[in-house]
Amino acid sequence: MNGHIIKRSGYWRVVLELGEQAAQRCPACHKRHWSDDERSRACPADHGDLEDIVARRQEMLPDKYTTKATASKALHDELRDREDGSYVAPIDLTVKAYLEKQWLPGLDIEELSPSTVESYKLHVKRIVPLIGSVSLQKLTRNDVAVMAARLAREISPKTGRPLSPATRSGLLVVLHHALGEAVKAGLLRANPATGVKRPKVRRPEMHTWSSAELAKFLRATRDERLGPLWHLLALTGLRRGEALGLQWSDVDLVRGRLSIQRQRALTGYAVEERPTKSGKPRPISIDAGTVAVLRRQSQQQLDDAAEWQEAWVDDGHVFTRENGAPWHPDRVRKLFEEAMATVDVPRIRMHDLRHTWATLALRAGVHPKIVQERLGHANIAITMDTYSHVLPDMQESAAELVAALVDNAP
Repeated sequence: MNGHIIKRSGYWRVVLELGEQAAQRCPACHKRHWSDDERSRACPADHGDLEDIVARRQEMLPDKYTTKATASKALHDELRDREDGSYVAPIDLTVKAYLEKQWLPGLDIEELSPSTVESYKLHVKRIVPLIGSVSLQKLTRNDVAVMAARLAREISPKTGRPLSPATRSGLLVVLHHALGEAVKAGLLRANPATGVKRPKVRRPEMHTWSSAELAKFLRATRDERLGPLWHLLALTGLRRGEALGLQWSDVDLVRGRLSIQRQRALTGYAVEERPTKSGKPRPISIDAGTVAVLRRQSQQQLDDAAEWQEAWVDDGHVFTRENGAPWHPDRVRKLFEEAMATVDVPRIRMHDLRHTWATLALRAGVHPKIVQERLGHANIAITMDTYSHVLPDMQESAAELVAALVDNAP
């Protein structure tokens, strides 16, 4: 392949010589139709029959250059890219059209949870007003960087505050992923979002209760409807959604075992039940006190069912409202905050009950691998990184234990 440059209407243009190629031609208007276009039986202009020919084909590239030197460089780069296979055919496709009509519909819903898909859609809604009108193939790193700067000043309509660093960072991650898929599909030569700086995301500050504070809260809320839920969360480290998704078929009170198989998760405000993050059941051992709490919960449900009779919703969940319907996760969060406000303990998030259990377990000498398995972390590194604040205490305990073994040796 070769080419040349010509000057047209005050601008330099690049013309590629594609060689002899099969085509169709109308004998009346002499218009050519190349074989890579949709093959026609008749001329679109005068509807006459088309004849097959072989003709010399040229392609004028759309870009215009003000100087001959820049046009010559563009010709050189284009020929090089087509020779080494990195050439990307020009397409008429905006960022908006690509994201909404190609990328989002192409997401593998079998691999992604509905909440993840919804979050991607929300990010796309924020991206489109900022760079949606830009041609996908003309999108530059600077365009993405300017978008990131504008996002830092954007006010969330939900909270009335600027978008959080986590939201902005997540949006840039999603855009980078979407553009990466465009590169794989041969729509882009390189990812224009690569190298754009993302805002630093600080991990939410962890607050935990001491054993005395936890015991005080559990004693104060023991007889409340959700007292058994607070107890289970605090004594197992389960996630909120895992506890609310627990069914009696997952509970073995004789052996003191739970099988964590599903979670009640939010998609917007809607609730869906789906498998846990790993997709595999997770066995959890429970202590005798927790077994007793769950037995009381079972009796409470029997009493509720007798009172509601035919209106009772019997779907097997361990933690339910008075009529047997499962709890909405957000409602449970609010009820935890209300319960906490009635007890003289420091204010923590509901998720911090999980952190409290892990912190107490590690300080009590429970092996980190056991803590990881009970929490359902993918690997032990996550556990140790999350609870690194406990490591100094463990270091001191290890030093004292080993020293005692040596000192007391015969």
